[in-house]
Amino acid sequence: MKRKELAKKLSLIMLGGMLALPCMTPAVCMADNGPKAAQATEAKEEDPSAGIPETEEDEQSTTLKLSMQTYEKQYKTEEGSVYKEVSFAYPVAEGNSKAAQTLNKFYKNLLTKWKKTATEDLKEAEEMAKQTESADNYYSDQVTCKITSQDDTYISVLQTGYDYTMGAHGMPYRYSYIFDAQTGKKVSAAKILGLSKKQLNDKVRKLYLKKFDQTVKEENDLFYQDRKEVETTLNRMDFNDNLYYLKNNKIRFYADPYAVGPYASGFIEVAVKL
Repeated sequence: MKRKELAKKLSLIMLGGMLALPCMTPAVCMADNGPKAAQATEAKEEDPSAGIPETEEDEQSTTLKLSMQTYEKQYKTEEGSVYKEVSFAYPVAEGNSKAAQTLNKFYKNLLTKWKKTATEDLKEAEEMAKQTESADNYYSDQVTCKITSQDDTYISVLQTGYDYTMGAHGMPYRYSYIFDAQTGKKVSAAKILGLSKKQLNDKVRKLYLKKFDQTVKEENDLFYQDRKEVETTLNRMDFNDNLYYLKNNKIRFYADPYAVGPYASGFIEVAVKL
């Protein structure tokens, strides 16, 4: 959660004069269930394994079957105006195998942590909603989810969040994890590549600097202009901290917006082939 909290602080810098600027409208529509003070309309959360019988086939299966589930919640003022809405999409493994139970427990815990972070600014969101004339402009925190790779060895899940606090734009963030398809447990990029944590950081940092030098030759403004500044930032980053996902037989490492490049550059990535 620390990267998301840092991203929120960075986005708050852009709140100056926000009420005088055309603001973004969160791209999620939900039903209005009437005015209730600080109450929410919450999508029913179901037990991922509910209704799925335990069978011998489930126990022997070597491939986890995944589906998507979304937690949604909407907060309203006493007058019935929405002041924040949140949504969190995450994978659910079917069946009753130990691997399925392990993966589902991981995302249940992640959802609990995310809910706590997503509701820390409710009072602020309600106050801001009272100061704007637009009923369609309010705080939101929305997370989408993609399975970027899945086979009998690894499952890679990439969640992309967008935290909007009524500024000129919101702040994107990510949660990304790779799992052992047989056990449902997290597996590190260092282990997959057969490297130590230090070797992994050294390798990834060199790839970023190589990409920096290439973009300079191409007169591309992907990174900040000061190479030394970029290198210093890279040396402070630990790419073992789940800053990666698996796609097309490559582990893709990424730096969050504002880390080594401007907001417009988004998540700057480099890749290592398996």
